[in-house]
Amino acid sequence: MQPPPDAPPPVLAEEADMTQNAVQGVLRFARLLERKKSVLGVALLACFVVGLAYFALATRYYESVAKLMVIAQTPDQVSTVNEQSNPDTVMASQRELIRTPKVVLAAIDRLGPEHRVDLLDKPPHEWVEAITGSLRASTVHKTNHMKVSYQSKNPEAAAAVVSAVIDAYIEFVGRNHRSSAADALDALTGTRDQLSAKLAQKQSQLHKLRQRVGHLALQPDSGAVEPVISRALHFNDSLVEAQQRRVELQASLAAVRRAVGNGEDLRRHLSVLEEVVGQQMLLSALGMSPQDAELLADQQKRLIEAEAELRRVTPFLGDRHPTTVALTEQVRATREYLRGYHANAGNRFASMSNAELAPLLVNMLSQSVEQAAAKESQLNQSFEQARAEAVRQSGDLAQLQMLEREVQRIENQHDVLFEKIQAADIHQLYAPIRVTTVQDPLPNAVPASPQLSRVLLAATFFGLVIGAAWVYVEDLLDDRFGSPEEMAHQLGVPVLTLVKELKPTGGDGLDAIQMHAGGEATDTEAFRTLRTALSLGGESCERLVVSSSEPSDGKTTISANLAVAFTQVGKKTLVIDADLRKPGMTALLELKGKPGVTDLLTTDGPVPELADRVVRGSGLEGLDVIPAGPRRPDAAELLAGKNFMDLLAWADAHYDQVLIDCPPVLAVSDAQIVGRLVDGVVLVVSPEKNHRRLVGRACDSFLSAGIHVFGVVANRITDSTGKGYGYGYGYGYAYGEEHDERADATPPEAVAGETLAGEVLAGDWEEITKSVAGRDAGDRRAA
Repeated sequence: MQPPPDAPPPVLAEEADMTQNAVQGVLRFARLLERKKSVLGVALLACFVVGLAYFALATRYYESVAKLMVIAQTPDQVSTVNEQSNPDTVMASQRELIRTPKVVLAAIDRLGPEHRVDLLDKPPHEWVEAITGSLRASTVHKTNHMKVSYQSKNPEAAAAVVSAVIDAYIEFVGRNHRSSAADALDALTGTRDQLSAKLAQKQSQLHKLRQRVGHLALQPDSGAVEPVISRALHFNDSLVEAQQRRVELQASLAAVRRAVGNGEDLRRHLSVLEEVVGQQMLLSALGMSPQDAELLADQQKRLIEAEAELRRVTPFLGDRHPTTVALTEQVRATREYLRGYHANAGNRFASMSNAELAPLLVNMLSQSVEQAAAKESQLNQSFEQARAEAVRQSGDLAQLQMLEREVQRIENQHDVLFEKIQAADIHQLYAPIRVTTVQDPLPNAVPASPQLSRVLLAATFFGLVIGAAWVYVEDLLDDRFGSPEEMAHQLGVPVLTLVKELKPTGGDGLDAIQMHAGGEATDTEAFRTLRTALSLGGESCERLVVSSSEPSDGKTTISANLAVAFTQVGKKTLVIDADLRKPGMTALLELKGKPGVTDLLTTDGPVPELADRVVRGSGLEGLDVIPAGPRRPDAAELLAGKNFMDLLAWADAHYDQVLIDCPPVLAVSDAQIVGRLVDGVVLVVSPEKNHRRLVGRACDSFLSAGIHVFGVVANRITDSTGKGYGYGYGYGYAYGEEHDERADATPPEAVAGETLAGEVLAGDWEEITKSVAGRDAGDRRAA
């Protein structure tokens, strides 16, 4: 089955239930403490007596207090922030140091005989423990103040002990510091001497290696390279270029030879040859002088300059200016000269045949290849020599760098040790802790212990704790309901009404019922309240079972009075005594020996025809009774049969209200069998007699069987229970014995309160009955 959309999650619901149960538990314990005020009073009184006796008889101790200001000095201003001590750590260390055995022993040696009053009855090996037990040192967080106190039987002795402890503490700090500083200085000096000797040795080795290698001592970040290595790199670059040049020439030579063999036009290879052998060499091979080449280059240069000048002046001078005209003419003439020169050269090349060009091109390329190969061989030889020298130089340089790093490391260690030695010298002059007495220890004539206020406070605290524990344990052992609210909460059903201890009417039969005999107003109002709570509960209650958890709880009395109450409002009521083992209703109305329920359940005839024969008038108009009849050992089987269902059907057709008096549910299962056939059950509980565990089991037995429980009637409420106090303990029964419930039960009950529609009202008996009487008076007038 799906939960409603607005239902809280199961976890939250469980947490809410736990919180509610905790709050209700606290409230219940608070009400329990209120009822048990006498127990708390006794516990408080006992603790106050013990506390006052202790205050009167305890030995007086006098306290002397001194305040110190402890400052952690840091003369080494070079130290980093991480090296500084935490002030809280320093104060905590000094607080523990002042109570150490060495400081306490030195303080005892400073005490005179007249100030050793706390050590007179103790052996010497217990003196330190005796002083430490009464010596206190405390600090205030985030301050450098420390309070030193001591309690003694003599005020002067307390002041003397505090003063001696402070003096011994200051002397211990100074002496320990000087000794530690001297030891540290000796160790640092020895280490420094060893590093100095090692540094001198490494520096000598470095100097000799530099002379052998010829190191130029270049800076690491200068980007410069050792000359030997640089020369090897240069030879390598030149060798690569020579090899590339040779390959290009060989390729060109192969191309020309292939063209000659194929009979191709060799003039198209002249441009390639010009790129390989150069323009000057090509012109010389073709019969052109170097002067011609220079002249050609000069004309090209003049052409470029003239064109540039013409572009510059044209925007400013215009096309017709003499300068512009002259420059234009110069450019034109130079271009004509160059075109003529190239035309002549082209004609010269064009006039040469392949037979003339072939030997020329092959010879020039062959010579160029031989020159390139010779240059490559020479560069390769030089590179190999330079590389061998560079490899040897690199090994020496690596060794040199390792030695330089080692020398640098030793120098850094030497510098650090030198700084530490200087700091150690300063620390010998300045102690790390400076202690100043802010408040001198003085004798105090007022005892510090015991203090009356503390004794009374402790007595109050322990009195409340002991009293609460006493009440809690007593409540656990009692196992009774402390109040109607507690009963309703633990059972999960409302308390319909509270019926107090009833006074006997002195009559028999119907006259023994308070509602008919006209007893006290409070006696009768309780049952009117029960009738009203059932009628206004919003649920059908025409067929009711009245039962209890144990025998002698007064269920028969409640059934009889409730039946009269229904009759008084005009309802035709039938009471069925279904307690076939111990019929209390039959005995109450003096119907023993009359045929009844047993006869109807064992007959073979139709139950409706025989029911009219066993119905007995009670003497009150509108109220009839069917007695139990002869006792039978198989009562449960009879009540579970079809005849009892037929009896209920007949009663439902002839009466407005049917009440069935059933046996206690914990004794037998009769009430559960009958409860499944009616609208619901009313459970009678006697708080002074019934235990919570048993009543809870009785209520659960109905609920687990699917039987509706209208509520609980709290019966036999005495003056103490009516005010919410505890109940008596002890019970015992053997259901089914040959005795009359009416004879063994306590006198009939009366009302002490009322619950309407599940609401539990509790309080003083007089206030409850007044409210009940006021509400029920209207019901009687309406009826």
